Parts: sequence; C-alpha cells; structure tokens
Amino acid sequence: MSRWLLITQDFPPDFTGGIASWVVDLALALSQGGHDVTVLARHTGSTTVADAAWPFAVVRMRGRSWGAWQGTWAALTAWPRLDPQTRVICATWPLAQMLSGWLRGATLGVAFHGSDLTRLHTAPPTLQRVARAATALLPVSRFLASELRRLLPDQDLPITVLPMPITPPPPPTVLRRRELVVLARLTPLKGADRAIHIASALKVPLRIIGEGKALPVLRAAAEGAPVTFTGRLPRAEALAHLERAGAILLLPRVDVDGTGAEGLGLCLIEAALRETPAIGCMTGGVPEAVGPGLLLTDPDAPDLDAIRALLSDEDAGLAARRHALRHHGPAAALAALLSAL
Repeated sequence: MSRWLLITQDFPPDFTGGIASWVVDLALALSQGGHDVTVLARHTGSTTVADAAWPFAVVRMRGRSWGAWQGTWAALTAWPRLDPQTRVICATWPLAQMLSGWLRGATLGVAFHGSDLTRLHTAPPTLQRVARAATALLPVSRFLASELRRLLPDQDLPITVLPMPITPPPPPTVLRRRELVVLARLTPLKGADRAIHIASALKVPLRIIGEGKALPVLRAAAEGAPVTFTGRLPRAEALAHLERAGAILLLPRVDVDGTGAEGLGLCLIEAALRETPAIGCMTGGVPEAVGPGLLLTDPDAPDLDAIRALLSDEDAGLAARRHALRHHGPAAALAALLSAL
C-alpha cells in the first residue's frame, strides 16, 4: 500500500465540474485499490459532514486570493505530509508551482485538463519549473500531450496520457427519449448555441444542463425552439439525464486568437458509459472522447442526415460504451499512474 496526496481547488459539494469529478473518481479508484488516499481541497465553507462521507481523508486548504496564491496554500498544507513514500498528484499545474521545490523526496505527478494549457501562447517560467520537477506529466488526452510539447519543445517531458478513472455503471435499463443533451459550463466557447440550432432544425428536444455567462444569450437563441434549461445539477442527477438521452453534444470552438480549445470532454465519456453516443467536432481533444460517435466537419452547417442516422442507430449506444470501457476506467487509470510514478 502506498500513500497518495491529491491536491485540488475543485472538490464537492461546492464544485460539480470536470476537475472535481476527476478528483473524486481518481481518489475512489486509489482507495478501492487499497491505497492510503488524502485529498487536499480548497476550503469553501462548512463541508465537514460532506467530507466525512468519503472513504478517504479530505483536508481543506485555507487561504485567500486563490488565483494568485494557490500554489502557496497547496505547498503549505502539503508540506507536513511529504516524504519519500508519498506520491503527490496536483489536479492542475498552478497548484504545483511552489510545491515543486518543497517535495522532500515525494514523487510529483501533475495533471492537465484543458484551459490550463490551451490558453497559453508560451510557457511561463512557473510551468517550465513544474515540468522539470515533476516525475510525470499527466494530460488527459493526446491533444493535451501535444500542447505540452508545443509549449515546452526544449524539455525532455515525462508524459503519460492518463485514462479517465470513471467507475463504469451497470448497463442502463431505462427507456431512452429522442432527446439531445448538452452538459457544460455555459461559456461562448462551449458551443451550446450550435446544439440549439441543431435541435431547432431537427425539431428534437434539447436539454441544456449547466450555468455560465453565456446563459442569457443562449436563452434568447432558444426562443421558440424545443430547449429546456435546467441550470447546474448535482452530478448524479445530471448523469441520470445522460442515461435517458438519445445523444450528447459537445461542439466547442476556439477563441479568436486560437486559444481555449477543449481538452477532452469528460461528459462524453460519462455518457458513453451509459450507452449514450456523442456528437462532437474536430476541436482539441473532442475527437478522442467522441470515439465511434459522430464528428461534424462543420458544426455551424451540420450534416442533419448524419445526426438523424445516429439517433436511429440502435447499436450506437452499445458501441460507445464498448469504446469507453476499452480506453478508460479505474484499472486503466491506476495502471498508467503506477507506471508513471
């Protein structure tokens, strides 16, 4: 049995996004694999009862100005727990920027999920320092691995693409609806407006789960279309909607300066494990998550016949699940981690 320290800003109950879900899944996989796991998570209020319910330890990090000082708070909280028998995983590289010089013999892995890399034109000195100190750099997609190589072309990078550590649910038994679903933080880059246009053209209901600054614009675009906005939902409730849907859509775009590409698309893999196929586009790591689903060449002028064919294909969901099981899961994630660290 080894000791693992997972460091994250995002952790339930106040966070329900992709990084929070990833940390929970990884901590559960390690814990169920017999490892001693402690999660260091940002303090966000009264979380004592929720934290005690997990089968691993949760320690809350206290501090201010997390955008600027997160690396300091992470290093100060982690310091007493560091020794040569400890393996540390930082959910994002800014959390590791101070820790990289304080390891006391501990092994460091650093994960990369998306905008922490895709928003950068060049690598800041802090990222270069983290990359030199880390035993393993753990992007969650081949696309993000290529982003690391773009930003750090002169370094010999210890990259291991990390499968998603999601525990597969049993095959679904629910009755599927002819409904499309978007599950995302609603920013202009996520492309929910494209999903609205598709639903309107096909006259198929669309459910948009999430919140964000693009919500008012999306509501205006959806006027008269068969679109339901649910707001942000607890993870279990959101996944239940995915399990009943005909397909999930993720059609992101990049910003005007070419930055901000989607790192992977965790929601597509979560949907696939529930036999819900994905509709995506050729942006960032999305094709890796879509698997045997449908990739739209031009999401602004989509092939509606291809979408109709996917929604009518009774085998599409099973193919999606098989692909996700083949490439992801706790066993695949732990094998990659133990090899890398």
